[in-house]
Amino acid sequence: MEYRFQSYLSVRINAHGAHQYDRYFENEYARINQVCAATTVLDHRMTLEIVKTLPDDLPATAIRRKSRFKRLFTFEYAVVGAGTPDVTIFFKDHPVSRIYVTAVGVFLQAHILEPLMYLSFLKQGVLFMHSAGVSKDGCAYLFPAYGGTGKTTTCMRLLSRGYGFLGDDLIIVDPKAGLAYPYPRPLHIFTYNVGNLQGAKIPFRVSALVYFKNALRFILEGLLRIEFLISTRVHADKILPDFQLSEPATLHNIIFLKKEGESQTISLDNDTIIKENAEIIVRSADLNVSLFDLLDDASKQSEIEEMEIRVASEMLQKADYFGFLNTRKIDLDKLETYLSDVETTVKANAAEAV
Repeated sequence: MEYRFQSYLSVRINAHGAHQYDRYFENEYARINQVCAATTVLDHRMTLEIVKTLPDDLPATAIRRKSRFKRLFTFEYAVVGAGTPDVTIFFKDHPVSRIYVTAVGVFLQAHILEPLMYLSFLKQGVLFMHSAGVSKDGCAYLFPAYGGTGKTTTCMRLLSRGYGFLGDDLIIVDPKAGLAYPYPRPLHIFTYNVGNLQGAKIPFRVSALVYFKNALRFILEGLLRIEFLISTRVHADKILPDFQLSEPATLHNIIFLKKEGESQTISLDNDTIIKENAEIIVRSADLNVSLFDLLDDASKQSEIEEMEIRVASEMLQKADYFGFLNTRKIDLDKLETYLSDVETTVKANAAEAV
C-alpha cells in the first residue's frame, strides 16, 4: 500500500501478509491520500518492510536498534538511508500485533516512521508541525502546543462553528509556498475530551473504550511506575455531523497554546524575536525528540536543529499574526470572539505597514 503526502513524500507499506499492519496504516493515512494532489513519481520515498527477521546484509551505514518500549515490549528494527531521499525501514513483526496491532503500530509510527518523515520534510524546507489547525475562507489558523494543552479541544470547538479541518496533532506546512496542508489522521480521544468536544456525537462504544483504556492506564502506571498515554482513535468525520475537510490553506494566524501565563500578541518585527519564537515552536514538537533518539548522533542533531529553526522562522515570517493563548483562562465559547479580535489586530498592523 502506498500513501502520498502532497508532493513531498511517498510511503509504501509492504506488510508481506501481516495484514493487521495494512489495516492500521490504512486507518491512519487513507484520508491523507484522498487530499493529495500529487500523481507523479515523487523524488522522496520511504518503504516500510514488515519482516520476520531483520536482513543480515545491511550496509555498514544502516541504523540497527533493539528498543524496550514502556517496559512492556521489545522491538527490533533497522533503517537504511536515513536523511536521504530514499529510506527503507525494516521492522521485525511482533507477536502482540496479532492481538492488538495498535500497541505495535503506535511505536512504529511515532518513534520510527513519522520521525523519519519529519526529517524528510525538513530537508525539503517543510515543517511537519506539532499543531492543530483549521481554516476559514482559505486562511489557515494553526495552534502549535505541547501535548495536553488543548489542541484537539480548540480544533473541535472551531469545527463545530463551521471551520474546515486541517488536523488536530500534525500539519504539513510549506513556508515557501505559504501553505498549510491538511493531515486528517484520527483524533486522539482521552477521558477529558469526552465531555468537552462541543458539537461532537461520540458513540457509546467509543466513550466506553476511552474509559476502559483510562482504567488500564492507571493499572499500568501503578505497576510499572511510568507514565502512559493511551488514547482512543476516531476520525473527526465520524463524530461531527457537519464536518468539513479543509483544502490547503494560506498561512494566516499562528497561535501557540499554553496552560500558564497571559495570552498575548507578539510583534515579529526583528530576526531575534522571530528566532526566539521559532525555538518555542520547535521545542513543543515531539517527533524531533524521537528522531534524535533514533539517530543517536550529536553532529546530525545539531544540523537538524539548525534546519528546524530556519524553517520555523520562515513560517513565522509568512504568517500575518503570531501570539500566545492560555487555554485555561479563555472561555472556549468565546473562542471565535478571540479570533475576531486577532483579525482586528492583523488589519491594524497591515494598515500601519502601509
